[in-house]
Amino acid sequence: MIYSSKSIDFNISFLIFFNMVNLEKIFQEIKEILQKNSQDFLETEQYLDSKAKIKKPGYHLYGTEEKSYFGSKPKQMYLAGVIQQKNYVSFYFTPIYSHPDSFKDISTELRKSLKGKSCFNLNKTTPPLLEEIEEVLKKGIDMYKKIDWL
Repeated sequence: MIYSSKSIDFNISFLIFFNMVNLEKIFQEIKEILQKNSQDFLETEQYLDSKAKIKKPGYHLYGTEEKSYFGSKPKQMYLAGVIQQKNYVSFYFTPIYSHPDSFKDISTELRKSLKGKSCFNLNKTTPPLLEEIEEVLKKGIDMYKKIDWL
């Protein structure tokens, strides 16, 4: 089979477009989960005090009260957020960083996307994965409320 440069350019363009649409869908799915559980939280589209020059699509949840954590200056607790990156969607989830033992039972599928200590990089989702993201979010909210971090 012979490919012309036009067909290759079209295929690459299609793949880039398909990936963008897919990432937008993943971003919206996770954002909807966060919004559904956002009562009693401060909602923002960027990190508080962000110095980022390039604004990417984002959505973040913070506690509404300023509190001191580990002797630090009082601030609002960051709970969770989602940012659409170039090649994946990042779901940030602070409770897995602060209380890793409480989340040892997450699925292999979700754990594989954990990059670093609190960031999940996703380029595909499934209904069970989205359900699990909502479950861990609710667990983190309950945990932080019990220890008075929210």
